[in-house]
Amino acid sequence: MSTVASAETARSTEKLLCLLAQHQEDLYRYVFSLLPHQEDVKDVLQETYIALTRKFDEYDAAKPFLPWAYGFAYLQVLKHRDQSRRAARTFGDDIVELLAGQRATHAVTLNDRLSALDHCLEKLPQQDRLLISHRYLSRTTIEQLTEIAGSSRRTLFRNLERIRRLLFDCISRRIEDRTDECTGECGV
Repeated sequence: MSTVASAETARSTEKLLCLLAQHQEDLYRYVFSLLPHQEDVKDVLQETYIALTRKFDEYDAAKPFLPWAYGFAYLQVLKHRDQSRRAARTFGDDIVELLAGQRATHAVTLNDRLSALDHCLEKLPQQDRLLISHRYLSRTTIEQLTEIAGSSRRTLFRNLERIRRLLFDCISRRIEDRTDECTGECGV
C-alpha cells in the first residue's frame, strides 16, 4: 500500500471514529428502542460499527451521517432478530419496522427532550438527584433504595412520583420556551 493510500485510509478512519463518537448515544438509543435486552443492543452496536467501517468509503459526506448509520443499525437489528430466538419472540418484524420509522422521525424531538432532562436534573436538589441516579442510572432495587433513603416503600414511591412530576413539568416548560424562542426569532 502506498503512503498516499495509507494516509487517506487513516483520514477516513479518523473521520469515521469522530462521527461514531459524536453519535454513539444516538445510535445506542435507536437500537435500544428496537431491542429490549441491553446485551443484545451491545452486540448489535458492535456489528453496526463493523458494517459502518466496511462501507464507510461509500458514505456521502454531503448528507447527514446519523440517518445513514441508522440504516445499518436497522439491518443489524433485523439480522440479530433472525439469529436470536429471544428477540424474535418479543416483536414481529412489522412492529420493529414501525418502531424504527417512528424513532427516526422523532429523533430531533427526543434529543431536545433529553437535553432538557439534563438541564432539569441539574436544577433538582442534590438529595432528589441522588435518588433518581440510584433508581435509574444505577438501577438500584426498591428494597435497596428504602434502606439507602431510610424510608418506607410508600414514602419512596411518593418521592419518586413527585420528582418525576417535577422533571416532566420542567422539561415541558423548557421545550415550550425553546419553541416560543424559535417562533419569535423565526417570525412564525
